[in-house]
Amino acid sequence: MAGTVTDQSGAAVVGATVTLVDTATNTERTAATNDTGRYIFANVVPGIYNVTISKSGFRAAKFTKQEATVGTALTLNVSMELGSVSQTVEVTASGAELQSLNATVGSTVAGDLLQSLPSIGRDTSTFVTLQPGVSPDGSVAGAVVDQSTFLLDGGQNTNDMDGSMQVYTPSFAGDPSGGIVSNSIGGAPTGVMPTPLDSVEEFKVNTANQTADFNSSAGAQVQVVTKRGTNSWHGTAYEYYFDNNFNANTWDNNAAGNPLPSYHYNRAGAAGGGPIIPKKVLGGKTYMFGNFEGFWWPGSTTVERLVPSANMRAGILTLDVCNAACQAPGGPAPVPTVFNLNTGTNCGPSGAAACDPRSIGINSLVKQMWDTNMPLPNEPNSGGGCGSFSGTTYCDGVNVAAFRANASSPYTSHFAVTRLDHDFGAKWHFNASYRYYKLVRASTSQVDIGGFFPGDKLGTPAILGTRPQQPWYFVAGLTTNITPNTTNDFHFSYLRNYWSWANPGGVPQFSQLGGALEPFGESTVGGAGPVALSPYNVNTQNVRTRFWDGQDKFFRDDITMLKGNHLFTFGGAYQRNYNYHQRSDNGGGINYQPTYQLGDSVGGGLIDFSSTNPAGVDSTQWARDVSAVLGIVTDSQVAYTRSGPTLALNPPLTHAFDQSTIPYYNVYWSDSWRMRPSLTLTYGLGWTLEMPPVEKFGKQIELVDDAGQQLDLKTYLNARKAAALKGQVYNPVVGFALVGNTGGGQKYPYLPFYGSFSPRIAAAWNPNYDSGVLGKLMGHGKSVIRGGYSRVYGRLNGVDLVLVPLLGTGLIQPVQCGNNNM
Repeated sequence: MAGTVTDQSGAAVVGATVTLVDTATNTERTAATNDTGRYIFANVVPGIYNVTISKSGFRAAKFTKQEATVGTALTLNVSMELGSVSQTVEVTASGAELQSLNATVGSTVAGDLLQSLPSIGRDTSTFVTLQPGVSPDGSVAGAVVDQSTFLLDGGQNTNDMDGSMQVYTPSFAGDPSGGIVSNSIGGAPTGVMPTPLDSVEEFKVNTANQTADFNSSAGAQVQVVTKRGTNSWHGTAYEYYFDNNFNANTWDNNAAGNPLPSYHYNRAGAAGGGPIIPKKVLGGKTYMFGNFEGFWWPGSTTVERLVPSANMRAGILTLDVCNAACQAPGGPAPVPTVFNLNTGTNCGPSGAAACDPRSIGINSLVKQMWDTNMPLPNEPNSGGGCGSFSGTTYCDGVNVAAFRANASSPYTSHFAVTRLDHDFGAKWHFNASYRYYKLVRASTSQVDIGGFFPGDKLGTPAILGTRPQQPWYFVAGLTTNITPNTTNDFHFSYLRNYWSWANPGGVPQFSQLGGALEPFGESTVGGAGPVALSPYNVNTQNVRTRFWDGQDKFFRDDITMLKGNHLFTFGGAYQRNYNYHQRSDNGGGINYQPTYQLGDSVGGGLIDFSSTNPAGVDSTQWARDVSAVLGIVTDSQVAYTRSGPTLALNPPLTHAFDQSTIPYYNVYWSDSWRMRPSLTLTYGLGWTLEMPPVEKFGKQIELVDDAGQQLDLKTYLNARKAAALKGQVYNPVVGFALVGNTGGGQKYPYLPFYGSFSPRIAAAWNPNYDSGVLGKLMGHGKSVIRGGYSRVYGRLNGVDLVLVPLLGTGLIQPVQCGNNNM
């Protein structure tokens, strides 16, 4: 909050006392006008204020009910009248809400408006994409969606993993199911901690022309402030209820005879705040605010899987035979033909070969699994018996058909926040807040349809996957009025960003095998699910496990100083991220639990089934179906991990993990120069340093030359160019080595970049036109024209710094064997 005090002639009034009174707590702050008549209140807590300006020989001027909002400068200029100080003139602020102290583009949404806007998920992040310059996916002014920064009560609330809460964890923004949504259907980027509407005083999104203190992030600057206690106790209680029992069922459910998945959800909570102690202690009162919100959604969803027919479980296939005449245009229809893989002799190109040359027939373990733990198909009237798998090569509606049923998919979350504020006299203001969040949500990543796991029932799908989140957040701030025109603002925050993907994984159906059977292999069909003929899916992409434990410490200090017509701000920030990541797969479809595929996406893998493939029968379908029925392993796979300076092989079923530390540094200096009453020039310089990650056990892989030195990309490409210009080939031997084994023992996987200097220059013009066309368009102090230039460096997130490096060559060793014998 700032302004200029003048007399009736326009001359500056020096030494006027400016008193700022918080109407919620009656807390006072004072400032004095400098030699240019300017005053400043930096880091004002959002709220409603009364401002009084007094000076001997002048009537006192008073502004009432002025709203200070987060991240916005409120301008209150006044022209004082001669008279007695005991006389008070009520002043009406005109255009005070216009952002004329800098050129930042953004908008603020306050608490009352937040309550009025529609938000089924009841989270402020729903409105981020409604700001100017923000696209529907959350990208800001052309920057990548993971480049926004989320500040909460002055601390760091940005996801250190993907930067957006859209990729590995669900966004809280705007989803009818209560804020549980993936980026593929439009969840906006958010911070790690949810920000329920009833806990937020206001929030602001700056999308362009941010000042020099904003660095290491090329997207938006989202600032959220928690509600606080006031002089009297106030509270609220609420509940929101929704169910779908009046909705129509889906066509596919009706065709399969399944009822509408019935669910409802409740979002309920309570909030309140006020003074803890009614009298002043240590120079001021202590105020508290708290909010608890629970979300209960005993949801239900429809699950669809492929299952073998009764004949296939007996080792009998019925396949279409289409000979040369059938394949000709206008030829006869294919002839359904029965092939008994147990005793049949009508197989092979001649039609007289044994269907199983081994004379064994259906595999006993496959038959036991199908008979005991696989329900029969139940969708004869949908997609030719294939339901959502219709049109794929995996389902023909005769041998393999679809099974559909509803499954319970509960979501439960609990959120709590408490905030404390205390004034140590008129010059020191302290605030702190703590947030806790726990989400437990079911995931259809792995589903048991056969009653295999204890407590599950054959034919009633049971969701096995869970996606828990349990972050917490603490922030504390201390604002100090060093002099009437100099303010220091310090913040510390600690963010714990914990989430995991939990599933039983590739558990063997038969313990004696040591690995899981996967008839039809790893493939999935979009919109339907895994294709394997197993009571529960074991495909790596769905059942892999992982967790992320990010612990981020953030320190920031800012000094604001008013000198003449210059408002100087300078300071810096330090952030230390510790990221612990663990996973069970190699990122390429192979898990750390052994899996035996019986047939795969190409049919029989490397196995040649031509000797038994009947003439006129599709070779891919024959190989895949026969492999599944006879229990022939076409592919086996498992991922091992290695560790230590020699990359020694770890025991089986050892997870891959890394523990990395990443420090960030940021310093800046900025000046808002009031060149004229209607023109402000803002300029400054920021510098940021993002150090390379250091992994605790040296688990970082480098590309090296034949001398064991780190490969320099520029040198390598120049050498290739030079060779190509001579018509030669440049293809040296390259290898991979641990960072500690490279170049005599490197600390970093790459060199730090020290050149991240971010200049800023921008102008804000508040024109004063009283007549003519310009007077009608712009008015007198009723509009602001802003423009500027800045260079901002983006940041790297944990995906590139921690997750991907763990997949480096040598740390995880996938092994896949393809059988080539029948």
